[in-house]
Amino acid sequence: MTTRAILLLSAFLLLGGCKQDVESISLPEFIQDWTQDQRSDEQVIWDGLVGNWYGSLVREDGSRHQWLNRHYADGTYEVDFQTVSTAGRVSFSRETGQWGAAGGIYFTIFRGWLYGDEFEPSDPSDAFNYDAYRMLKLQSDLVIYESLKTKTRYEARRVPEGFRIPAPDEETGI
Repeated sequence: MTTRAILLLSAFLLLGGCKQDVESISLPEFIQDWTQDQRSDEQVIWDGLVGNWYGSLVREDGSRHQWLNRHYADGTYEVDFQTVSTAGRVSFSRETGQWGAAGGIYFTIFRGWLYGDEFEPSDPSDAFNYDAYRMLKLQSDLVIYESLKTKTRYEARRVPEGFRIPAPDEETGI
């Protein structure tokens, strides 16, 4: 036998004795002590985010950016965006994807655009399609969250089913 073969055989025999039985691996304490109360807290946050949320902000360039986000209980979302430039030009888009919340983080996974009944998928390998936000406040009618990437702070108010983004010359009353 060559030296290389002897070394490989020795390593194989030595490592073969290191096999650990899966049943003997203990779970970390935090998983063993997971309680229904903790699950309930996470569910309260999830349930609190389900529904329709409207937000508006003025960007640094002076344009007004508005959104109407519809969070569904199955973890999907649709969001309408309307931007009004300082020159009064209005642009509109509708997106869809998945959303979630865990450990004080709200996140979205953009899946594509909706054009009426047509769906145009996004590129799932594009890192720009994944966003995470630190949740700063969640009340029954208000959510405030901050982008982990840009540090932009967003505020949205719960709105009833059928609410629409107001026309540029309309007030929301919210």
